[in-house]
Order: sequence, then structure tokens, then C-alpha cells
Amino acid sequence: MCGFTVYLHTGTISQNGDIETPALDLDGALHLIRHRGPDSQGIYISPDGRCGLGHARLSIIDLEGGQQPLSNIHNNIHAVVNGELYDHDRLMLELKAKGHQFKTQSDSELALHYYEDYDTDFVEQLRGEFAVAIWDERKGRLTVARDRFGIKPVYYTVINGTFMAASEIKAFLALGWKPEWDVSSIVHDGAATDFRTCFKDVYKLPPAHYMTVSSSGSIQVKQYWEAEYANKYVEDTRSVEEMVLGVRERLLEAVRLRLRADVPLGVYLSGGIDSSCIAGVVADLLRKENPDAVLNTYCISFTGGEKFDEGEIAERTAEFCGAKFHKIPVTNQDMIDNFADAIWHIEQPLFNLNGVGKYILSKHARESGITVTLTGEGSDEHFIGYEFFHTDYLREADNSTPNGFGRPTEETRLRQLNERLENNLMMSHKMDKSVDTPSSRRWNNIVMQDHFGALLSSPAEMYQDDVIKRHGIPDSGSAMLEATSAIARSKARKYWHPVHASLFLENHTFLPNILLNSLGDRSEMAHSIEARTPFLDHHLCEYVNSLPPSVKLRGDGEEFNEKWILKEAMKPYITEEIYKRTKHPFMPPPNKPDKAPPALKLMNELLTKEKVDQLGWANWAFIESQRERFLENTDQTAFKNLLVIMSYIIIGEKFGVAPAVA
Repeated sequence: MCGFTVYLHTGTISQNGDIETPALDLDGALHLIRHRGPDSQGIYISPDGRCGLGHARLSIIDLEGGQQPLSNIHNNIHAVVNGELYDHDRLMLELKAKGHQFKTQSDSELALHYYEDYDTDFVEQLRGEFAVAIWDERKGRLTVARDRFGIKPVYYTVINGTFMAASEIKAFLALGWKPEWDVSSIVHDGAATDFRTCFKDVYKLPPAHYMTVSSSGSIQVKQYWEAEYANKYVEDTRSVEEMVLGVRERLLEAVRLRLRADVPLGVYLSGGIDSSCIAGVVADLLRKENPDAVLNTYCISFTGGEKFDEGEIAERTAEFCGAKFHKIPVTNQDMIDNFADAIWHIEQPLFNLNGVGKYILSKHARESGITVTLTGEGSDEHFIGYEFFHTDYLREADNSTPNGFGRPTEETRLRQLNERLENNLMMSHKMDKSVDTPSSRRWNNIVMQDHFGALLSSPAEMYQDDVIKRHGIPDSGSAMLEATSAIARSKARKYWHPVHASLFLENHTFLPNILLNSLGDRSEMAHSIEARTPFLDHHLCEYVNSLPPSVKLRGDGEEFNEKWILKEAMKPYITEEIYKRTKHPFMPPPNKPDKAPPALKLMNELLTKEKVDQLGWANWAFIESQRERFLENTDQTAFKNLLVIMSYIIIGEKFGVAPAVA
């Protein structure tokens, strides 16, 4: 685990034919992301000065010998690796048998050796969460790759003919970057929906992609993996028992591989099945190796509302697992107090305080001595965990589930679908009319993009009139669709059940941009915590994607039984309470002015006409009205809009962004 910063000079040629290579402050860039790797720093600069690789290390495996940057035996290929590559002990033996010579015992070195054997196809051999940068002196080429789900971040830009990539945007500040707002991205929520950021000309490398940068400056971005789903027209011939066993075996393996660490390890635990089954499996595997093993679990306990507090349920799960339970009480005041620091680390706006809660949780886990933790992210995106997926499940009959298992009758399906469309204002278009919307035509008539579009989008009134005239009405749903490949959209329309199309879209947009960012890497690595996500093991995910919808969301009654197959697979490792419990989203209690004076203090500090006008694109009159609306009736939509604007004000001040010109 680490953070990295890399550059490649591709620009100016002097009169004698040499490349002019201005000195760049890699040390300064690494210092800005030192929280990602506080244990050591390393730098490689090519003999001609063209390429520089910088690495800030958080030591997890091979504590003494795993320093980076890494170089091959011939010293002509060099790499920095962020993340964790699993099953490396076995894979290293295989590579050694083929003649490879390793310099370290670190899992990161696998990337270097697979690159020697497979060139840019090396990414297919990697299992885990990773961001990799490899400088090949022989070819004068820099290759940067990101894991399949976007667990580890990669940002890139080009400044004065120099390509730069880093684990966090702030690293560019030490390399001559002058931040400007990307107003179009801000209006259409590019940071949350696609692969833009809120900064002009700074982009995210999409998950499951690699990019190559030549010495002459040409940049190519290529996809190496994409999720596939069962054909909705083909009935699955596997027995349900076989499917349950398949999920269990693959999840057990995914957890087992993620227990390899040379530092203390824990589990983030909530009141849901995802983290509960991870804790149960971890406890079982650890005690098979050592009956006296102690598992530490960590849980946020939100104060201010019982329905938001899962502390007691999580504590009962920890007791069932025989784990040590650490409950971290978090108040609204705590979240407001940590809001600005969390924004600095997350580097994009927050529309609720969930990410701040995760930021506080990671801080406490690190202070207790934990360096590695396992989490439950990615389960909902594969086992149909979110309630809004249910509407897309009802869009069509599931004809792929064997022997009619778990399917609602056609009469029940149509009735439930129409009831949902009638009652949900964000999805109020009728089934017979929804096919007429542009987004529905493009993506198999689903409503997922409408749901998240409503959740993420800010109203047009938030922006100055000339901004809307130039950049258009905010449309996060369309931005999400455009972030997917045309090939995937075609498959969704022709072959995938609508709920699988919905899962694909969520996996490619909201998961990497929100859940694995503000609720993942950025809030964890802010405190030097490596989080591992067994549910995003691609071997497990490919298997789950191949299963028919109705074994994931069982719908043969009036009530849905979400994640049915996961519950069955994990039944030996969870309590009866968790087995029977329905999905409860991770959500802090809402802020109310009379109960959250810190929120008012922060608003008074940040939401001034001067600061809002300094952004250059926001409408002060609307912001002022939203503030009054929140103070009058605790309107949570208004609070969301205020959080977004306060986020941008904090980013603007901390990054030194000049006012935008519409």
C-alpha cells in the first residue's frame, strides 16, 4: 500500500536535440501524500531525466525489504505499485520456476515480472486492488494501470508537455500545476458520475483500464476487463445448491487471500450482512491457524437517533464471532468538526456526511494500532442489495432462474412494478412511458440512473445563469450512461436482465467514484489504513454476475429477500439476527439546526457572499435561500446543496483555485 507520483517529460527539444527536462519536486509531491505512505519514501529518475517515479510506502508485506521504486534484474524496467496483489507467495514460486529473479519478498514485485512476460497484458495476471506505473527504458514508454473496480485511485494531467499521474490530485501542486475549476464537470457532477474531476484537465484513469504514454507524448487509454452477465434468454442449468456452494467457496477464498499481512489486521463491522459475514469468516479462518487469535472489529455508533445506530447489533455479531469490539461514538458535531479535513483528503464534494463518518472510523482504527482492515464494500453491487434495484428487477420476468425458483408471478410483478413507479417521485414515469426517455432507450428501460441523478444533481438554480446557458441543465443520469462503453450499452439492451444492467451501471460509476472514494480509499488512507474488499475479488464477482437475478433477490413473495444467495452461503458464519435482517444503509442521522450548532458555525464561516462569489460559477441568491430553508424546517435537500457548496469552497481555498470564468 502506498501513494505514488510519476512524470514523463515529452515536450521541448533543445537545439542540440536533447529533451529539455525541467526539475520537478518529487519530494514535495510525496510530502503532500505522505499520509498514504508514512513509513518511507523512494524516488527513481531516469538517467536522461525524462521520467521520474516517486513512492510513499505504507509497509504491509516484507517490512524490511519491500522498498520502492522497484527495478528488474537488468535495471531497465522500473515500477511503483499502490495497493495489494494477492496469492503472491504461490505466484512468486511459479515465476521463479520460470527463471525470474526477485529482489524482494513484496507482493508488489509481481507486477514488474508479469510486465516482463506479458508487456501491457500484465494487468490480466493481477488479482487485487492496485494502481501501477511502469517505466520501460527499452521502449521509452510509461504504462499506468488501475484495478478492475477502481479501488485504488489514479489521477493524471499534462502540464507544459509533461505527463503526470498520482494517487491524489494534491500531489500535482508541488509539480507546477495551477488548479482551475472544470465548470462543465461541476454542473454535471463529473467527479461522481464519470471520469472527470472538479479540476480542469485533471482526469481519473477509469477502472479496468491502462494507459500508455510514449516519449513523444502520445497517450492511449485502453480497457482490459469488463463485467459480463448472464444471458436473460438462457435458463441456468445449475442447481441452486450448486450456486450457493459456488458463492461460499469463492468468498472464503477471497477472504483467505486477504488475511496475508505482516502487520495488525481488523474488520470494519456494521449491522448488515456484508461486514458481518466477513467478520465471521475471518474469525473462523484465523482460529483454524491459531486458536488463540484475537480479531479486532470496529464500528461507528451514530448518536442522535436509534434507527441510525447499528452499534448494538454489531456488538452482538462481534460476540458471536468471539471478536474484540471497538465502538466509536460519533456525533453530528464530530462530523462537522472533521468535515474540512475530510474534504481535503477526498478532493471532491460530499452531498452527505457518510464519508466523514468513515474518515473518523479510520482515524480511531489507526490509533488503536491497526494497519489493515477488511470491509464489506461491493456486496450490494453484486448481490442486488439496494432497494432501488428492486424496481429494475421487476422490469422484466426472470426467465433464467432454474425451475422458476424465486420468481414472482407475472401478475404480482406487474402490480408491484406499477406501485413502485406510482409511489416514487424520483421514478414517477410510468412503465409504458419510460421507454420514451432518452436514458431508458439507451439502457434497457432501467431507473437506476434516474435515482442517482436525483441524488447527485444540484438544481440549475445553484449556478449563475450564464453558466447554465453555456454548459446546459445539470444531468447526472446522462453523464453516468456516457461513462459506460457503447458495447456494454448494447449488451444491456439486448441480452441482460434490466437489474443486471442496473448493477453494471452502478459498478462503473457510483461504486468507484463515491463508495470506493469518500467511503473507501480516501477516508482510509487519510489515516494510513489499508482496506481490503473481499466482495470485489474479480473471481468471485465474475461468478456472481453469471447467476440469474432471482437467486440474488428472491421475489416469490410480497416482500423481497435481498442477497438471498449470500445469506444462504454465509449462514454458518452469521447470527440468526443478521440472516433475517433486511438491508439498512450506512447513514448518519440528519443535521438539525437546533441540535447541531457546529453545522451553523461552519455555515456562518463558509457560506458568505464573498466566498460563494469567489467560486465564479455559483448563484449566491440561491445558496442564501437554501440556508434559510434549512434553518426554517431542517430541509435535507437544502442541507445537501449546502454541503456541496461548502465542499467546493473548502477545496477552492485549500487548493488555491482561481475564480472560474463561465
